[in-house]
Amino acid sequence: MNMKNQILLGLIGLFMMTGLMAQTVAEAPQTMVENMYILPKRGMEDKLEAAVKAHNTKFHPEGPYVAGLRKIEYGEKAGWYVFIYGPTTYDNLDNRPEKANGHDADWSTTVDPLIETYGTTSLWNLDKDLSFGYDILKKSKYYEIWSVKLKEGEYYRFKALSEKLKKAYESLGTTAFVVFESPLHNSNGQDIGLLWSFNTYKEWADDPGPKAAFEKIYGAGSWQNMMKEWRDVCVDYSDEIRSFVR
Repeated sequence: MNMKNQILLGLIGLFMMTGLMAQTVAEAPQTMVENMYILPKRGMEDKLEAAVKAHNTKFHPEGPYVAGLRKIEYGEKAGWYVFIYGPTTYDNLDNRPEKANGHDADWSTTVDPLIETYGTTSLWNLDKDLSFGYDILKKSKYYEIWSVKLKEGEYYRFKALSEKLKKAYESLGTTAFVVFESPLHNSNGQDIGLLWSFNTYKEWADDPGPKAAFEKIYGAGSWQNMMKEWRDVCVDYSDEIRSFVR
């Protein structure tokens, strides 16, 4: 076989491998969560927590149908809870336990009587490429979440900023930086969810952010420039501190 044919065969093999890799990436299921806000009846907080934990133990253990409960400690909805289904996939959203195995009946008889009202329900897609430390987040006691509204057409700049922030948090290795994106459009809603983990309020209050790590990577003054660009790409954001109800 002459050299020309060897090169052609090598290129064909490379293209086939690249195509297979691209196909594999394209077929990777989207990781998502469903958030449902619930407000307990006055004085029923402890009973609601116990009822939801019992419900989740029975119907939503670790696996494709996992669910959890978060309490909003601070923010506009302080005192509310968030029932989180996931992280999972949209396929599992289609096939989650419902009436067939007593799931809905259990919720209706053990949890629903303790709820004053239901709030909004939303979907969020996890951006794995922009996120660091999801395992750290799951092991933490608290997390702060920003629900961010981006200016029209500025997602590409937000993505570039998030890539830099991810590298800074990776270099520290102690705090989760997790990015979710909303697949649903809402003219008054949020486009992005940003989550940071922490374990004590003192830790949260004393945290200066990853400024030193950021400037170590990107140079003196880069943090200030990043903050300026952040203000340029965002309309506004709302802030919550949530705790994990174990």
